[in-house]
This record gives sequence, structure tokens and C-alpha cells, in this order.
Amino acid sequence: MAPPNLGLLPSQHFSKYLRIVEIFAICCGTNIFRPDFKFNALTWFLIGVIATFFMFTSYTMYVGVVIEHDYTTILQSLCVTGSATQGTAKLISGLSQAACIRSLLSEILIMYEEYERQDERYLYYLRSTLSLLKRAVFALLLIYSVQTIGVLAVPLYYHLVRDERIDIIRLLVPGIDKNTPFGFSTYHFYHTCCVCFASFGNFANDTLMVLLVVHIPLMKNILKLKFDHLDEVLQQHPRNPERTEPLLREIFQWHKKEITFVQRVTKTFFWVIFVQIFASTLAIICIIVCQFLGVWPAAPVYMMYCFAILYLFCGFGNLVQNSNDDLTTIIYDCNWYELTVREQKMILIMLRESQYPTSMSVGGIMPLSLNTALQLTKTIYTAAMILNEFVN
Repeated sequence: MAPPNLGLLPSQHFSKYLRIVEIFAICCGTNIFRPDFKFNALTWFLIGVIATFFMFTSYTMYVGVVIEHDYTTILQSLCVTGSATQGTAKLISGLSQAACIRSLLSEILIMYEEYERQDERYLYYLRSTLSLLKRAVFALLLIYSVQTIGVLAVPLYYHLVRDERIDIIRLLVPGIDKNTPFGFSTYHFYHTCCVCFASFGNFANDTLMVLLVVHIPLMKNILKLKFDHLDEVLQQHPRNPERTEPLLREIFQWHKKEITFVQRVTKTFFWVIFVQIFASTLAIICIIVCQFLGVWPAAPVYMMYCFAILYLFCGFGNLVQNSNDDLTTIIYDCNWYELTVREQKMILIMLRESQYPTSMSVGGIMPLSLNTALQLTKTIYTAAMILNEFVN
């Protein structure tokens, strides 16, 4: 059953989702969607927040370990340092790959504008992709909203209900006494800036990655429809290159385009994925130990966020893997035996290339898939138990 007609054209709906990402990028001063983008005051302010965060984190660890002899400070600091590291990697990746990202998005928009004029079969896959994109964007929005509100609400609850002052995150600012009214307000303002910028920036980049990744299955489905059309022609005109060769050349070019698209997307987010998965895994281990020790009240909220992002990222890696597997089946299942020998060689080339697909990975060490997420979950549990025994 086809998804319902969404009213607007698929290309217009895609532009709306792109606009959402752009709004969040503007909030962080990183509107790389504009070809004439230049650093502005907000961009430098964001860079300043990130830089001071890492400096103050080092200072916080020094005070906790050397002066207060509280080694749990390291765990508390590492819990939130993961988000800052992820945000830094995404910021660097976005700024350095801006031209490539704009090119990929432009390519997708052209694809929508071209195939929304085709028959209902093409419209079905375009709308299905938009439906998947909508669910993914709202899932990300829910995850980051809950994380941001939860992390900020817990200290507020302690202050208003229990009359206790606790930090939003474990981060000291040199030269400011947080026990004074001015110091307490300054701390909370700075911590709130760190949390909000991390949420806005990570959400914008993650949504951008989703915008690109969900169109890999779409390109595969369009290729399937092209093969279906070729099969229909072959039923009436077998071994007639005048009828079939133009269609086959179009299929060949589209297959090459799909491979190039996957390679460019994978290259663009290679280091982002590695940092995201590694930092989330490390943060979860530290959060679990903090839970055992009872040293960070907001830990459960942040742990749910880390797990959700970990599995969401691996889920989209799985989506690309399944798309690559389907591609081989689509090519092999066509009526290639009705083609001429010369045309069959083109099918053979596509089939051979599909045997070695480009998949998303975690730094080239392991595939980005749900199976990897499961293995990491087991590793997290084991490491957390060992670390908890060591701390105690």
C-alpha cells in the first residue's frame, strides 16, 4: 500500500526538511548550506565555548584529582566530554566538507524534481523515503529534546524542590566561586550554553547525515524500477539492442551514480561516525559507574541519550548494508538472458562491482550495524563492571 499523498510535491517536502536543518545550523553560526558562508560572531562564540570547555575540563580534573582527591571527577568529566568531542568533530567535518555536502544535497533535490514527474511507482518510493526521513528527524528531535530538557531540569528540581545547589555538568570555571549568587548564576549560564550548543549542533549534523543516508535506499529502488522497465521491454523485444541498449546504458550510469553517492556520503561522515560511536561508548561506561557511585543525579537522562544515538547511528548503517545486499539481488534477478552478449557484459560489470560495496564503518575497524551495537553493549557492560570494581 502506497503512502498517502502528502499534498506538496516530494521535492518541496525535502526542501522543508532541509530548511529545518538549516535553522539549527544558523543557531550555531554554521550555515554551511549557503555557498557564501563566512564565519560570523556566533561562529566564533561557538568555537570559544568549545575551546573553553576543553580547557575548563582539564582544570576540573586537576582540581578534583590533585586538590580534592576525588577520582570520580574524571568519570563525571568524561561523561559529558563525549558530546563536546562529537560536536567538535562534526563542526570540523561540516566546515571542511561544506562544498561536498551542498553538492550531495543538490543532487538529491534534482533527483526528486526529475522522478516526481514519473509514474506512480516512482512517486511511491519518493514518498516512502520522505516518510522514513520524517520518522528519523522526529526521533532525533525527541532524543535531543529529552536529553537537553532532562539535563537542565534535574538541577532545577534540586534547587526548587530540595533546596540543593548542584551543577548541570561537572565543569569548574577558574576564578569564579560557584557558592556565591553571582558565581552560581555564571556557572549555570555557561553550563546551559554548553548543553544547548551541543544539542543544537549535534542535532543539525545528525539530521544532515540522515538526510543523505536515507536516499541511498531510494537510489537502489529507482534502479529497481529501471530494471523492471527493461524487463518489460525485453518481454516484447528480446535480444533487440536498438530497444534495450539505451535503457541498459541509463541503468549502467545510474548504478555508477549510486556507487559514487554512497562513497561520497561515507567519506564525508567517516570520522564523525568513528568519534560518535567511540565517544558514546566511553560516555556510557563512565555514566554507569557514576550511577553505581551516585555522584551525578542527571546520569540516567544522559545515558538514555547516548544509548539512543548509538543504536540510531548503527541502525542507519544497517540500512545501507541492506541496500547494498538488495542491489546485488536486483541486478541478478533481471532478465539478463534475453540480452545480447555485449549487453550481458554490462550486467556482469555491475554485478561484479556490487560484490564489493562501500558500507559505513566505525573508523574502518568494524561495520556500522545493529550487530556492532549489540557487541558494543556487551563490551560496555563488561568494562563498566571492571571499572566499578576498580573504583570501589
